[in-house]
Amino acid sequence: MKELNNTIILRPRFTVTLDCDISLVNSQFKKAKLNRKGYKVSFSDQHIFIRISKKQQHFWSPQLHLELQNNNMTTEIRGLYGPKPTVWTMFMFLHFVVAILLLGTIIWGYTMAATHNSINSALVSALLLIFIWLSFYIAGRFGKKKANKQMLELNTFFYSIIDPIEKS
Repeated sequence: MKELNNTIILRPRFTVTLDCDISLVNSQFKKAKLNRKGYKVSFSDQHIFIRISKKQQHFWSPQLHLELQNNNMTTEIRGLYGPKPTVWTMFMFLHFVVAILLLGTIIWGYTMAATHNSINSALVSALLLIFIWLSFYIAGRFGKKKANKQMLELNTFFYSIIDPIEKS
């Protein structure tokens, strides 16, 4: 079984090539969906999504997105570990909002300085926004650390499905 290293990477990716047809890979994942508890496996065309069961999920729980590609008699599986799409979208939106507000605050401060007015309120606002941005970063690092155990579980589950295919 292949192991992930213990470093926390933002949305780690991998590629696995199997010497079999894509239908065999799909059937293995469909069997796993029926036989394995603790994981939710869903399919959409050539994409497979593996999530932790609802009972074990928390806000930071990761998911594994697999994309299958058929290349003659081999199947290439591209995997991407990441947060749930809602969490990822929320964090990107919040970063964008803070960045726009910070840019506006800098412009406001420059305007105040150019007109020889006090820039104290702009400075305080900018420092507050930087503090908020740092808190988002710390929360994201905390979330990745908290999700690391479940990411390793998803990795183990994934390889438990494809190892029999690799050995045959």
